Amino acid sequence: MEKGLIIKEKIEDIDFDYKTVDEETGNIMQQAVDKMRVVTQNTRLVMGEQLNIVQEKLAGNNQYDGFFGKWYSALGLKKDVVYDCINYYKVLIANSENQMIQELSFSKICEVAKIKEDIELQKEVIEKAPLKEMKVKQVTELVKQVNSRKEVTEELINEIMQKNDEPNTTLKNFIKVTNVIIQKIKEQNMPKEDVEKVLNLINEVKDLCSIEQTNSHIEEEG
Repeated sequence: MEKGLIIKEKIEDIDFDYKTVDEETGNIMQQAVDKMRVVTQNTRLVMGEQLNIVQEKLAGNNQYDGFFGKWYSALGLKKDVVYDCINYYKVLIANSENQMIQELSFSKICEVAKIKEDIELQKEVIEKAPLKEMKVKQVTELVKQVNSRKEVTEELINEIMQKNDEPNTTLKNFIKVTNVIIQKIKEQNMPKEDVEKVLNLINEVKDLCSIEQTNSHIEEEG
C-alpha cells in the first residue's frame, strides 16, 4: 500500500489549520478525513484477510515453499506491509466481539499483534490495558515489557501510562504556533525594519526550541 494513499492516523500529525476556512467548509473537510480513514482501515482488513488465506494455502514444507514471498513481491507489496495487514486482520478477528479493539488504530493493533507467542497473554493485554487512551509509543513499550516479563500487571500498565512526553509535545506546539505568527507578521503592513527585528527574535526562540526538542528526543532514545 503506497504511503501517499494512507491518511495520517493521529490528529496532531495533520498540519492543517481548519480555522483558515469557514466553519461549513472545515466540517466538510474533516468529515472527508473520517470517511477516508474508514476506507483505509477497511482496505487493510481486506488485504490482511486475503493475504492470510493465500499464506495458509501455501504454508508447510512442500513444493510451494517460498512461493508466498515471491507472490506478494510480484504484486509490489513489501514484507512489513504484508505481515502488518495479516496481523491486523488476525487480531481483529480473534477479538471480533470486543468493540474497543475494533476501534483502535492500525498502528496500535500492529503493536499488540507482536505478543504472538502467547495468544492468551495478548488477550489479557487487550482486556486490561486502556489501549484506546494510550499513545502508540506507550503501547509499544507495554508490548515490549509484556513480551519480556511474560505477564501483564496493573502496576506495569500504570507505570507506562504515567510516562509523559508533554514537554516534547509542548515544544512542537510552540514551534507550530510560532510559524503561524511569522506568517501573520509578514502579512501586516509594518515597516520592513520592524518586521525584520520581530522575525529575527521569533526565529531565535524557535531555533532554541528546536535544539531543546532534539536534545529531549536524543535523551529518550538513549
